[in-house]
Amino acid sequence: MIRMFTAFTEEIDDVETAVSEVLNQLDLEGGLMSNSVGILHCACEFDESDVVRKLCERLPFDVVGCTSLSIQVQGLKSQLALTVTVLTSDDVRFVSGVSSPVSDDLNGPVTEAYGRVIGSLQEKPALIMPFIPFMTNIGGDEFIEKINELSGRQIPAFGTVSISNEHDFSRSYTIHNGEFYPTSLVLLGLIGDVKPMFVSATVPEDKILKQKAIVTDVSKNILKTVNGMTALSYLESLGLAKDGNITGLESMPFVIKLSDGSFLTRACISATPEGALVLCGSLPVDSTLAVATMGPEDVITSTGEKIREAMAEIRGRSMLIYSCVARSWMLGTKVMAEHDEVDKCVDDSVAYHFVYSGGEIFPAFLKDGSISNQLQNDSVIICVL
Repeated sequence: MIRMFTAFTEEIDDVETAVSEVLNQLDLEGGLMSNSVGILHCACEFDESDVVRKLCERLPFDVVGCTSLSIQVQGLKSQLALTVTVLTSDDVRFVSGVSSPVSDDLNGPVTEAYGRVIGSLQEKPALIMPFIPFMTNIGGDEFIEKINELSGRQIPAFGTVSISNEHDFSRSYTIHNGEFYPTSLVLLGLIGDVKPMFVSATVPEDKILKQKAIVTDVSKNILKTVNGMTALSYLESLGLAKDGNITGLESMPFVIKLSDGSFLTRACISATPEGALVLCGSLPVDSTLAVATMGPEDVITSTGEKIREAMAEIRGRSMLIYSCVARSWMLGTKVMAEHDEVDKCVDDSVAYHFVYSGGEIFPAFLKDGSISNQLQNDSVIICVL
């Protein structure tokens, strides 16, 4: 059994006040069991404060996590906040670590970190939680594919990609024991008697436009050409962009159908001067691409449905919830509407955190018994622990 409890602060300037606020909300004297870990999410502005480092020095367990855009726990929500979610248990152990910085090749750093954190264990973890750095030259799915390879596709992964509110996402960091890392993978392994339940929602099928095209040139997460024309020209041919302006694409997920029949969703974050599009994840050549449209009600409805589905099976457990930052963009002026829906659907007795994500990491269980951990965009994912 895992017990979960949370703490929350919006104080960023007064370090001692912020640390005291968090510690006063955590029952560290009477609430901790034999094994504990902290999951920390905060706005990127905390990188200029000493709050995270000082707080982690005071916590008697490892702390993992990453920066985010907007954060919520029971009854509290803010776009400029910090939360610590404590997992504690007598029959589940937690092991964490951080990789060396990743540049153009992630194989060495990810393999070393995985071996040190997961490979050294005497039993297979029940769950891996990756916190992946947001990088424009390496898609988050490349980290996940390496984890799939190293785990033999036998361990489910649930987690998120760091994000920030900078227009170029340049202050996106993973976090381990009080330190901010711009290009390092952070891993958490859960070992023991834990049976996680997973729920997710991506793009509704009826929101996918009928026009489909073929990806003809791509470099990792840079979509260069579609149907032989630049990706930007293709969007302009559909009336979805004009004169290089892609404003509004945040509410238009790209739905990618792969050769095996499975689907990926990708959010578009920018266009290059050459007419290519930068996506939050890679996609293969010859895959089929369709554009979807989603609005505020689609986001709110799907989130509510999935949280109610999880609540029906909660049975005294807790929830970790991540929603794609692109879904928050789809809300337009209703910036806190998804937060409000979470508030409405989760009972006061259930511990949870709800955090906006730069990419959602979620397992698919295949017919052959293997596990395909995937990185999606434009989705909401839930893990019941």
